[in-house]
Amino acid sequence: MTGDRKTVLITGATDGIGHALAEIYRARDVRLVLVGRRPLDSLKGALYSEETYCEADLSREDCTDQVRSFLSSREIISLDLAIQNAAVGYYGTVADQPVSSIHEIVAVNLLAPLRLTHALVPYVNNARGKHVLIGSIAHAFPCPEFAVYAAAKEALDVFGRNLRVEGDVNVQVIHPGATQTGIHRKSGWQDDRSRAFPPAERVARRIARAIDGHGSVVTIGLRNRWLRLCGRYFDGAIEAVMRWRAK
Repeated sequence: MTGDRKTVLITGATDGIGHALAEIYRARDVRLVLVGRRPLDSLKGALYSEETYCEADLSREDCTDQVRSFLSSREIISLDLAIQNAAVGYYGTVADQPVSSIHEIVAVNLLAPLRLTHALVPYVNNARGKHVLIGSIAHAFPCPEFAVYAAAKEALDVFGRNLRVEGDVNVQVIHPGATQTGIHRKSGWQDDRSRAFPPAERVARRIARAIDGHGSVVTIGLRNRWLRLCGRYFDGAIEAVMRWRAK
């Protein structure tokens, strides 16, 4: 990288919040590294090219090799931001959930951020940059039928908290609430209530503002901040209410 132009890496960059974040940072004239599992020839728009797009399946153990190979081939030695946004979900009880789905959710939502953060520490430190872990408000309270997803996001929050204590990694965890993205449809959740969720573009703008700030843990939206607070300090009461509603 030459000059003062920043470099921003975003995982899960072909859809939803990741795509919207990519558009935001392109408007800021940064150098983009966009990571996704879809083939490049299946993507449309000026965002994706051989210079910007790294095809990598984050459910695979070798995903870090694919990302590092891409960075090396483009002579990228520093990252100002490494935004770990990719996520997958599943709607249904754990008893009914296929084992393959459990493995995929843990791999993409938790293991990939751990592996990539570990691999990208030198790049981010070279730029005195920041790792951004995109969590979810789902980690803070019971999410029946989304149990494995919520558990992975809770572990991601703990991972970020411990990294901050270690002191040699600049990391921020951001928890958005439910958003209009493809993850609900892909997870099997069909509910008209999803139409009331804020669009990905709006949530991405708020995430970008949070990244510009200095908060180590940021929850997007006043309602979600209240939900996170209640989930942390009134968990017993919330569980009782949710069990009653499920009857």
